[in-house]
Amino acid sequence: MKDYESIQGENLEEADMAQLLAVTLNDDAVARVRSQIPTGPSQSHCNECGEEIPKERQLAVKGCTMCIECQKFNERFRR
Repeated sequence: MKDYESIQGENLEEADMAQLLAVTLNDDAVARVRSQIPTGPSQSHCNECGEEIPKERQLAVKGCTMCIECQKFNERFRR
């Protein structure tokens, strides 16, 4: 599929242009969110409370830095 900038000079219907622009903006948003997902090894202890992070969580959530309770608190109140 062509990107928005490469087809601006072509004769497309307004609806087609709007749909292509929406797809382009959505792709950019998805890329931004993916870039914020932690990667790499997980911490053995929580960066917030210092408690040990269970091995199961370390393996399931790549790059985790907080225990489940601190993660919940962080997502709920620190956004």
